[in-house]
Amino acid sequence: MKRLSLVAGAAVLLLCGSSAVRAHVIDPTVSTADKALTKLRTDVGKQVAKYTFCLVKASTNCEKGGASSGPECNLATGAVSFESMGGKYTTKFQDAITKCDSKVNLSKKGTDYHGIGCPGDCGPMTPGLQQCASMAAFQASALSPTSGVKSQLGLLQTGIDIACGLDTGAAQTSQARMDCVANNAAVLVKYAKSLVKCEGKCESDYKDKKGNGGLNNGNNCLSGVMGADPAFTTCDTAALTKAGTLTTNVTAIVLPALRSTINDATKGLYDRFDPTGSPTDDPCGTCGNNSREGSEECDGTDDAACSGSCATDCTCP
Repeated sequence: MKRLSLVAGAAVLLLCGSSAVRAHVIDPTVSTADKALTKLRTDVGKQVAKYTFCLVKASTNCEKGGASSGPECNLATGAVSFESMGGKYTTKFQDAITKCDSKVNLSKKGTDYHGIGCPGDCGPMTPGLQQCASMAAFQASALSPTSGVKSQLGLLQTGIDIACGLDTGAAQTSQARMDCVANNAAVLVKYAKSLVKCEGKCESDYKDKKGNGGLNNGNNCLSGVMGADPAFTTCDTAALTKAGTLTTNVTAIVLPALRSTINDATKGLYDRFDPTGSPTDDPCGTCGNNSREGSEECDGTDDAACSGSCATDCTCP
């Protein structure tokens, strides 16, 4: 039995943002504009999650043709290590990736990238967050093979294989290790899908029924952290229980990483903070332009908040 290949959720790292104190709460009960932004932000989150799981499926189907517990189908390049270009699995894999890419339209419900808090980082090789120029640029960063969803997914995939190596003590070509990866990956994928839904419902709740995360930028909707709302925690716990059983090292190593990844993505999309703390403050900013903006604690020479010292990622050391 060849293992399922990926743990979803890693990809949504592209939504991540830094945090300071709470601000930029979008409340649909306040204005018509906020109502539209709420719908846009929710749709962006759903599309990125759907895209992630589409790529998971593409890789899973491709990996069935391999003979190792390690990654053999590269989402970033479309290469398949166990056959040459033009082979059956390679062709289907590349076609599936193209189909996943074609379904993404983050501007479907609007183009106000700034209004939803400038999620993501359009300069991943530059320290600190570099806001995108527009929703179109944000989408391009999500689909980028070098810095977007595709490049992120392989990280947790490798983590499952390493953990199963510890759990089984077997080589990558052994059936026991491949079965371990298959079983654990299936559980983690199922859990990831449910956790993304739990966090999305919590962050979109303004009536204190599913976690009440819509009214603030707190930890109401984060898995495994202090301050999580009881209603959200119930959803999270039920999701993990229903997903199935994980082995010892996958539980210890991969599960916390998966939760952290999805938590960071949720914060990056729904909880873009501003250090000055007013809900009307601008959450957007570009690190490295010597002007403290948005979620930056400082920026180059604009370092008064750090007593004359600012790190290259626009945080106070």
